[in-house]
Amino acid sequence: MEISAVFLIAFVVLLISISKSAFAGALGVFAVPLLMLKFSAVEAIALMLPLLIIADVMSVRSFWKKWDAQILRSLIPGAIIGIVIANVMLDFVNPDHLRVIIAIICIVFAIKSICFKKVKLTFLKSRLGAYVMSASSGISSTMVHAGGPPLILYFSAIGLSQTKFVATAAAFFAIMNIGKFIGAISLGLLNSDVAFTALAFVPFAFIGNGIGVKITQRINKAVFLNIMNYLLLILGIWLLLT
Repeated sequence: MEISAVFLIAFVVLLISISKSAFAGALGVFAVPLLMLKFSAVEAIALMLPLLIIADVMSVRSFWKKWDAQILRSLIPGAIIGIVIANVMLDFVNPDHLRVIIAIICIVFAIKSICFKKVKLTFLKSRLGAYVMSASSGISSTMVHAGGPPLILYFSAIGLSQTKFVATAAAFFAIMNIGKFIGAISLGLLNSDVAFTALAFVPFAFIGNGIGVKITQRINKAVFLNIMNYLLLILGIWLLLT
């Protein structure tokens, strides 16, 4: 493997590890496009999944039982439904169109949260809102590898504290990625070479996780939510332009 590819993977592992333990996985959207600078789309996606699992393990360990169990229970059914819907829709829906829809939703919500804070989206605070947003996360994660924005939008709308925000997101994505991992193995999309390559970068996951935890510990709820709103805006623009 070229040294430039090694440095690229190391950077991506740091990025997703910091993202998962500080910003609920928001920066993970950038991971696959970055890997595609040196790898094919298929190789990048195959390598991404075990890297995500490693980052998930670190985040769940760091925030063990700090998640909101009630919210997590309400999210899992919707995510499963979303993944099933996505697999049915694969032959009928253009992923690029879905990406644009997610991007527009992210941008509109971010602008609302930044500029019109007094406007409340009461729909999202209901059980139905949890089902809709978790299903959207399952669909977007399966089809365009962007499961973070819908979940971030939901957690921001309900005003979850930063620790519960990050911990609940970590547990949610760990469960969802394990399901995707099992599916990828059954379909023969992963092999031992990919797994060993991912394992070689575990030290960078430790470093990224430590940095992310320190970030979470040092910012208050208001600053954290503002950061997440601006990240949603950036993610929306990124998804719209890519």
